[in-house]
Amino acid sequence: MTLSMHPSAELYPWISVGAIAWGLLDCFFGYRVFKITLAVLGGLLGMIGGHAAGTALDFGTAGIIGSLILGGLLGAGLAYLLYIAAVFVAGFGFGATLGLLVLSHYHHMVALLSGAVLGLIGGFLAVKTQRILIILSTALLGSFRTMVALAYFTHQIPWLDFFQRPQFMPELLDHQAWLFPSILVLAVIGVIAQFELGGSDLKKKTKSKDE
Repeated sequence: MTLSMHPSAELYPWISVGAIAWGLLDCFFGYRVFKITLAVLGGLLGMIGGHAAGTALDFGTAGIIGSLILGGLLGAGLAYLLYIAAVFVAGFGFGATLGLLVLSHYHHMVALLSGAVLGLIGGFLAVKTQRILIILSTALLGSFRTMVALAYFTHQIPWLDFFQRPQFMPELLDHQAWLFPSILVLAVIGVIAQFELGGSDLKKKTKSKDE
């Protein structure tokens, strides 16, 4: 069973704006808000699961709302606790996205397979070198999400369809040649910004210790 979302024409701009805002937050502050982001994502997934369970068990309106709230709380709590697993997923997302971006112009299936391999490598590296890989992954994934959602306003591309069917993502990147350089440039800026913010924090901690 696959979850699909087909928003109306009226909602699509608002969802796109939300995705752009979330992408920019991840791109420039990803490491700082990583655990909060995990809790939010876990809460959303928990709410979806709770709603599905309540509907399947025919709990009624009040029961479904209760299941949705309970699922959201449990999902948020579990996601926050499963930090290492989430770090692996972030690293996997970095490697997989990098593979798609670099190889989508050559062969779509090769891009998917290479993305999966690079994702596994990135996942294991992320667990070993958490801060660096989290910064790289959040900057790249945030940039990717921002630019793909922005494509709705620039080219009227229904980007949610490609996230729900990722096997077609290489085709989107191949046909929209502007996406790759724009994603890369924004990701580099995001990485620099995150390292600069981290450097400032480190200087403040060092100064406070000296005092």
